[in-house]
Amino acid sequence: MNFEMFYFLYILIPLFSFTTQTLVKWLPDSSFNLPINFKNGELPCSKQTVIFPARLVGSVKINSETNVNSFVLPIDGEMVLEGTINLGEDPYETNCTEGNVYYLENSKASWAQANVWSSSKFNKATPDAERVPCFDDIVEFPANIQTTVTLPELLQHVRYIQVGDRQFTSTTKFHDHVITGSDEPIQFILNTLYGVGLVIGDTQCQSRSGCPCQDNFLQIDCSSKYCPVPTCVHPIKPIGHCCKICGGYISFDITKSFDMMEFKELVEKIVESYGRDNLEYHIGRLPNDKVQLVIVDKDEYDGTSAEVLHTIDYNIKEHWVEGTKYALISGSPLSKAGLGGKIFISVFFLVVCTMGMIYVYYYKVPEIRYPMLGRSLPTFLARIQRRSDSVVSLTRRDSVMTSTRRTAFRNPLYDSKRGRVQVDEEVTSQ
Repeated sequence: MNFEMFYFLYILIPLFSFTTQTLVKWLPDSSFNLPINFKNGELPCSKQTVIFPARLVGSVKINSETNVNSFVLPIDGEMVLEGTINLGEDPYETNCTEGNVYYLENSKASWAQANVWSSSKFNKATPDAERVPCFDDIVEFPANIQTTVTLPELLQHVRYIQVGDRQFTSTTKFHDHVITGSDEPIQFILNTLYGVGLVIGDTQCQSRSGCPCQDNFLQIDCSSKYCPVPTCVHPIKPIGHCCKICGGYISFDITKSFDMMEFKELVEKIVESYGRDNLEYHIGRLPNDKVQLVIVDKDEYDGTSAEVLHTIDYNIKEHWVEGTKYALISGSPLSKAGLGGKIFISVFFLVVCTMGMIYVYYYKVPEIRYPMLGRSLPTFLARIQRRSDSVVSLTRRDSVMTSTRRTAFRNPLYDSKRGRVQVDEEVTSQ
């Protein structure tokens, strides 16, 4: 009996290990840097005053280097300052008009909109397309918010839905609530097919290769997503991401022999060897038998995630991959961009200077002389003077220069002719 129980558990544990029941809460992005969060649909400028509502349900995140004239803060609420905020009018900002700008918490959003869901299973590497409730998740809409939700167009599976204190475990009950719940603070809008677009119930994953978050991949609305500027050379954009990021990702079609648990153990082992506290990763089982791994640095990008992904790519078993495997990594951090070229130029000049010093030390550099000519000498005589050494070298060996004065030109034929004249005179006299 004990052996049978052990065998039963041995079979069931792999089947249910892929089912991770998680709470996914509706929490729209209340970032200060999203134009959708302002009444006029535009971000405020340095000459405008931002007025918040009297009470804020969620926390408002204000990014660094925000420039506004002033704030009218709420009575109750939470605001997160990520850095320095500049208050006061900027005289150099010309395309800005004075006035008041009203901040509004998201009162209407879509199920497939980016940054409207919050969960402990989401991290920096999770694609936006997978930041939605999965087939085994519990969906919660808090009671203290007032919002309107547009339900999904494609059919989505969830475990159950909780709206405030009410729990819906079947699709029929939730559909009736959507139709009759006009007085509720949370309003739901049917999709274009006049349906809720949801299947509520308990669903299990019994595949060794894992199951996708949803069989129907939603087309995420990225218009309300704030994308910071990547801090790396050649940023990447994995499948399902709204923004380009720094890090790396691998995607490949899987074979029937692919084991999700074995793949997770491989990734976990390599990530641990580089330091788990510095990295975040996400393994996604996509529709059409595809797997994607995304790795990013937890804090500022320094290239570690790209190196880790390269190591994992090298260690992936060949029998897991069907067809082509795609692996992309981003380049070096912007703070180190061009460092290789600077080092090369510095080393090049150092080698040139060293070779020059060696040449000067072992070989005598020829001395260059410039003739000192008087100002009264004509240009023609100056040219002859500069050639005097070469002319003298052409004279006869027996010729002697007795004059100590500087000679501009000496004709070698002159002495020879004078010698012949003297011989003729002596013969005549005899």
